[in-house]
Amino acid sequence: MFVKKNVVAAAALTMLAVAAHAQVTVYGTLDVSVGRTEDITGFDVNGKAIKSGTGAVNSSDMSPSFIGFKGQEDLGGGLKAVFKLESDLAVDTGEANAASTFWSRNATVGLAGDFGALNLGRFENLFYLEGAAFNPFGKSETFSPTQRAGLGGASLNRLLAGTALAGFFNADFATSWANGLSYVSPNLGGLTLSAQYSAKEGAKGTAVTYSGGAYAINANYQAGPFGASLVVGQVKSVDATNAAAKNDAWLAGLSYDFGAVKLFGQYGRDKVRYFGATDSVTPKFFQIGASIPVTTDGTVMVSYGETKGSFATAGASLSGKVRDFSVGYDHNISKRTDLYAAVINERLKGTVTAASVTGSESGNATSFSVGVRHRF
Repeated sequence: MFVKKNVVAAAALTMLAVAAHAQVTVYGTLDVSVGRTEDITGFDVNGKAIKSGTGAVNSSDMSPSFIGFKGQEDLGGGLKAVFKLESDLAVDTGEANAASTFWSRNATVGLAGDFGALNLGRFENLFYLEGAAFNPFGKSETFSPTQRAGLGGASLNRLLAGTALAGFFNADFATSWANGLSYVSPNLGGLTLSAQYSAKEGAKGTAVTYSGGAYAINANYQAGPFGASLVVGQVKSVDATNAAAKNDAWLAGLSYDFGAVKLFGQYGRDKVRYFGATDSVTPKFFQIGASIPVTTDGTVMVSYGETKGSFATAGASLSGKVRDFSVGYDHNISKRTDLYAAVINERLKGTVTAASVTGSESGNATSFSVGVRHRF
């Protein structure tokens, strides 16, 4: 605790020192709600879903709660020094949301100019950012099918709980990557190009693991009501450690705003290989959604997503599918504050052959919440 307080105090003093020489903005989002969260935690020997459900005051149901600091210093000749620090928050308890990493979202410093922006540090990765941009529920880990069942989502892995394959689908697509280098190009007639790299540093592979590291490349095009994106990359580890699995993935997104309705669509694939294994698994994911303004201040959101995959190894096999369907309503009561209500139904279905569970598995869980969100 003493060390953590010293780190936070040092960060605050650093911010005050920087503020004397740079333009600094304090910003963030506070999202808190009341509702019930239900999850499928596994399956019994008969394939019946085991559920856990709690009614509580929660943080970050619709969007992550965080506090951020960003700033820039004019270096002359169109060149600027830039920085960004963002920390996740649990508004319901007042605690940091990621205890092990205080600046868990972004902690970068870099240069920006006519060439674009080049940053070093920790940053939200392109798979996560583009996944959020092309679904109506954005970054919501509670209600967005993209975040729950998409690339790196944990939902498909619940089909494997209690089997020899447990953990296989938990690909390391952590929202933020450490030890990184990030580049974003200037807007080229609606086209923006981005690239990210998370260094493996000293994490060399062993006889049973890959060396660490990750990279992603993105092309994003926005022209009036039309938007399109494609991210490709490879993820082994994102924290300079070695890795048991390697993921080669891509994710495409489309959107079109007709005025009366904005439509979204996504499709992605991830080829997962375990070190030393001859087999691989290729989860496939798609999502379709819509954002529908129903009043000047009110919007209805709807999204359906599905992920499926199969895998076989010695003594165990799986063929599984996750389906998420979400409906929500968001109402602005000011430029910075809105009220929301949302519900999601998640269905898991699979066929498993393993030592502890053999046969079909199926189940569904429903979560809902009503909340308030303020941006500052």
